[in-house]
Amino acid sequence: MGKTPVASRKKSASKKPPVKPVASPAATGLSDQVGETLRQLLRRAEPLDLKRHADFKVKDGRDFSFASKLHTIPLSAVEFMPTARHYPIIFAGEKDIHPVALLGLRSDENLFVEANGRWKEGCYVPAILRRAPFVLMQDTKHGKDGVGLCLDVESPLVSKTEGTPIFANGKPTAMLAKMATFAASYSKEQARTRQFVNACMANDLLVERRMEITLASGQRIIFSGFRVIDEERLRKLDDTTALKWFRTGWSALALAHFLSLGNMGRLHHRSNARVTQKAP
Repeated sequence: MGKTPVASRKKSASKKPPVKPVASPAATGLSDQVGETLRQLLRRAEPLDLKRHADFKVKDGRDFSFASKLHTIPLSAVEFMPTARHYPIIFAGEKDIHPVALLGLRSDENLFVEANGRWKEGCYVPAILRRAPFVLMQDTKHGKDGVGLCLDVESPLVSKTEGTPIFANGKPTAMLAKMATFAASYSKEQARTRQFVNACMANDLLVERRMEITLASGQRIIFSGFRVIDEERLRKLDDTTALKWFRTGWSALALAHFLSLGNMGRLHHRSNARVTQKAP
């Protein structure tokens, strides 16, 4: 912000020069971003049923228009390595802290979904997006502890007129079988991800950060409500804990997290480039 003009000590009949208004910085809070992302990705899930969903189809999985306004995407631990090559990995949430990929600098901006709905070529697509419109959820039909594959019937990927059938001749199609396996694998990885986050919290490694970025347009964006692993605290772990972290793979995940933060500059560059493209 520029300095506000100060009146001269000498009295003068001339008016003070007007103070130019400065736009308030856009605030991007990430404390509840995981919950908001999940709410947008999962509209109305129904347990898959042959009779109810016999005519349902899933559209081309390469169209990610439904994620064009999601600037954070939840990650599982197995995704840290491929994600770190393209996006910053941060930790968001209050009570339920979760690692996420940061895909944009504004709360409604995904810099990796192109105008045609395709994902940016050569960049990693988070698993939760590739799993859509399916999800494993609690299934009361199979007991208290049972889970079943569900379909988000309100997902833009679901149709009755175009796409790959979910069922054919009264049986699950190959596509459905593949997605069921993928969803089950993703669910197991979520459990490992929770173990990693719990280990970070148990050792008091996650620290809150606040960041301010100025775009080429002059707009300032303030990020708050996110956490990162404190590198100094990680180095001070006792030998027993450090060895455990190495053998369980937590050290490798922490390293991927540190390396990923270098992608913040790339986000800044891509955001500036998109603003330039939209300019008349």
